[in-house]
Amino acid sequence: MKKIIAAAVAAAFVAPVFAADISISGDTEFQYKATDGSDNVIKSDGNIMVLSATSELDNGWTVSGSLPFELSGGSDGGESITLSGDGMKIDFGDVSGALDAVGDYTDIAPEAGGFSGDGSDAGLSLSMGLGEATVTVSHSPKGGSHGASADFNAYSVKMPIGGAEVYVGAEAHGDDTNDVIAYGAKGSFGGVMVAAEYADYDSGASTTGMAVKYSMGKITLGAENQQAEDAAGADTKDLTVMFAKYNLGGGVTAYVEAASDDNSADANTFGISYKF
Repeated sequence: MKKIIAAAVAAAFVAPVFAADISISGDTEFQYKATDGSDNVIKSDGNIMVLSATSELDNGWTVSGSLPFELSGGSDGGESITLSGDGMKIDFGDVSGALDAVGDYTDIAPEAGGFSGDGSDAGLSLSMGLGEATVTVSHSPKGGSHGASADFNAYSVKMPIGGAEVYVGAEAHGDDTNDVIAYGAKGSFGGVMVAAEYADYDSGASTTGMAVKYSMGKITLGAENQQAEDAAGADTKDLTVMFAKYNLGGGVTAYVEAASDDNSADANTFGISYKF
């Protein structure tokens, strides 16, 4: 992350920003992808630049703003203002909903996979500590929220238990069609991380995620499995992803990944990403 001198920014723009600590970060990634039944391709994934600023309020709280941009131009979403202090954090804009803030324990593969019961982006989120637990509630009004889903409320609670962590969360939508409750647990022991998640929808559909990874120095080996059933109990996903990552240093990571699913074409991916 590159720091930019605040005085120079103030001179280039307007005087009030001189008190802010401004930084630029980014993530650019390219993949060589071979999918069964399709031609091989080289594609970009996650080419993002983020402009961030942080400053102190008169009451001792901290305010920060985030403006993500696609490197090819335009906004990537995620614009937000965050107020934090006294053990609380309030997010405005296009922010993670309460369920999204705790979910995805099993989303560990570099490219494919991902737990689908991790909720929606919200327009407003509030998090606070309650003993060792962290409680988060989020809201998006019926009229819509900037860059986020409309008309839903969500909550989540996560709690550390020894070397593990567990969560429960729920999201209720105005149309009742996507209401969901989800549970998850993860733990790390001697370089090995294991995780499991389950989501149950009011429609009768469900999703299950399982993951394991082992880290040894700069190398990480892992696998995840994501399963989904529709309201009739029919399998709609049974995706298994196996991968190996190597940290080259300097923010560069290279990985290989193999993904297979009875409901879609198998794919093998080599990727390289640079985070700064």
